[in-house]
Amino acid sequence: MRQHQPEQRNLFPTEDLIVPESLQKMRKAVAAIHAIPRNPEDSQNLTNRRVFDGLIIVAQIHCRQRGKEFIQRIRDERVSPLFEVRTSELGKLSGIPGKNYDRIIEEISRIYEMDFEFNVCAEDGETIWENRARLLSSLGVGKNHKRGYIRFAMDPEMLILLLEPNLWASFSLSVMHDLGTSAAYALFQQTYRYINTNQKLTAALPTKTWIELLVGKNRYVKDIDGKEVINYGEFKRRVLNDAIEKVNEVPALTYNIELKEHRQGNRVARLQFKFIPKEPTLQLESTWPEDILTVLKSIGFLDKEITDISQAHSSASVADAICRLKEAEQRLKSEGKAISSRKPYFLGILRNIAAGEDDIDPEKIEAEVRIEMAERAAEERKKKMQDAYDEHRRKRFSAWVTSLSVEDRKQLIADYEASEDFNPVLGKSLKKILTEENRSGLSTLRVWMEKHRSETLAGVFNTPEYQSLEGWMMWKLSGDDAIEA
Repeated sequence: MRQHQPEQRNLFPTEDLIVPESLQKMRKAVAAIHAIPRNPEDSQNLTNRRVFDGLIIVAQIHCRQRGKEFIQRIRDERVSPLFEVRTSELGKLSGIPGKNYDRIIEEISRIYEMDFEFNVCAEDGETIWENRARLLSSLGVGKNHKRGYIRFAMDPEMLILLLEPNLWASFSLSVMHDLGTSAAYALFQQTYRYINTNQKLTAALPTKTWIELLVGKNRYVKDIDGKEVINYGEFKRRVLNDAIEKVNEVPALTYNIELKEHRQGNRVARLQFKFIPKEPTLQLESTWPEDILTVLKSIGFLDKEITDISQAHSSASVADAICRLKEAEQRLKSEGKAISSRKPYFLGILRNIAAGEDDIDPEKIEAEVRIEMAERAAEERKKKMQDAYDEHRRKRFSAWVTSLSVEDRKQLIADYEASEDFNPVLGKSLKKILTEENRSGLSTLRVWMEKHRSETLAGVFNTPEYQSLEGWMMWKLSGDDAIEA
């Protein structure tokens, strides 16, 4: 690993640390990287998590100050700089109150010794790479005239992950500092990366993954005689409920997170979180200038969307983006061109500002907006077709069930109730008459049959239009029943 000269200039000026507006956001994983200590004894407390993130912020600030060419050199040549920062500055960046700098150094030393699993995940939350690495490759603590300073390095491969914008998203440092426990801090990080998704839902990750993300390797997941046993009930009671409550209590956040449990039989197999708007919502009229609100509404943003923007961006950044939008419109107009859609174009400018980009190319953003709009239209069309196909299969299954004799229907329900997957709560819907209106009961029965009566179900869906989305589309087209756009 190459390193820069030891006597490089200090990262920050000698005055009190003031983080620039463009750096008031830190980059954190977006459904892409899960960092979990490998050893149970290395569980991260709140201070440790904050220092961990503070070290990442220092590395990002330093590399961004050096410019795009330097970041590209890290990627191409696998070089890594030696970062140097005052312990007090690291404490401020990490949101650690007080002046217990010995505690900060103690936690840095722990992080240096800790072996992590950096699991890279796909969009659906499934792990595609299991990486084992340490965050720091070297650590120095200043003595004598260097007392109060620390210096550290990261392996180039690790640093590349931390600098990759496609894998890391912005989080407000002020919000991070309001979280009072390690588990709440981790829960906020892992859930709020999904705040801008259309459905306002996180990925449905395995229960074990959520447990390890919040508390690391722990007693809630045990290996007993070669079989993995998860004590989800105790974890939920002792850790998860309290973490959810603390995240929802943060006044700067205008959403509550709501737990959704996905079961396999009687076992909670996956956890997911849904964002629920708080009531009343943030009163922007008292905190943002009226002219900013007026312009945003003229662009096409609804009050709720403006509230969402306020969660991630300051009024100064939004005002800057508005000015740049007007400049871009004037420039394109002088060239005989026009912006295809102001709303996504504005959001593109805002994302660039949040990422610290000073030079914003209007034509580049316009090209990105056109691609984004085309992808969104394709995604909406695909979802509409998928919904129609699912409804087509649902009606077919409903018709098959109602065609059964009373005795056969009762036997099918009895088989479900006698199986290991029987859920008393879901089973209540089967006590009602299984007609078209009883969607809950039919859905419960169908899910069970997919697992235990697959051959019977294959007989129900025995023609191509019930077996795949593509087959259904061909059936629709052949019947001259065009799909609506």
